[in-house]
Amino acid sequence: MQNNIEILSKVIMDDASRDVRSILDKARTESESITEEGIRKAEELKRGAMKGKGQIDLLCNKAKAISLAEFQARSEILGRKEEILSGVLQQVQKAFFSLPDREDYPEIVKGLIIQAIKYLKEDGDAFVCRFNERDQSLLSPQIFNDLGKGCDRALSLDTTPADIVGGVIVFRSDFRVLYDNSLEAVFERNRQQMRHMAAECIFENGK
Repeated sequence: MQNNIEILSKVIMDDASRDVRSILDKARTESESITEEGIRKAEELKRGAMKGKGQIDLLCNKAKAISLAEFQARSEILGRKEEILSGVLQQVQKAFFSLPDREDYPEIVKGLIIQAIKYLKEDGDAFVCRFNERDQSLLSPQIFNDLGKGCDRALSLDTTPADIVGGVIVFRSDFRVLYDNSLEAVFERNRQQMRHMAAECIFENGK
């Protein structure tokens, strides 16, 4: 069974995520340009600071001005990098939420169900799965039966539609315990790791 990060990574790495890779390439090029521009700006500010100071406090003021120039340049670079990274994450999220359009989506859903049942396994012997309206007919009763047997738990379909993009929410049969494995929940649980992965890809190991 794929874990959540493997599913998320697949969105970026396979053919269905060419748009995301294009965004990453564009962002990397843009970030390199921003870094070079920031360095040039810092040097210009340094030179200006060094020319405009009086003789008495020249050394002290030079140091302060150079430090300020470097700080301003770094702040600008970091700000632009953050904008780029936020844009990339939005594209990754958009691609991830398009998983229901993929041919292997039923297999992904089965993996999410199994993961949820394993998480809830100590909380009961019978569970129900809730999908959005579109996905309610995605898995046949036989598949549900087989999934339940594989996890040694009774498994059934809850026909109440869930307000989710995709994935599944698994409840204990009394609905008092649940594990949210909707696409939204999976993405949010892994947002920081996805952010780190994107930063490494764009900014050379996050530097």
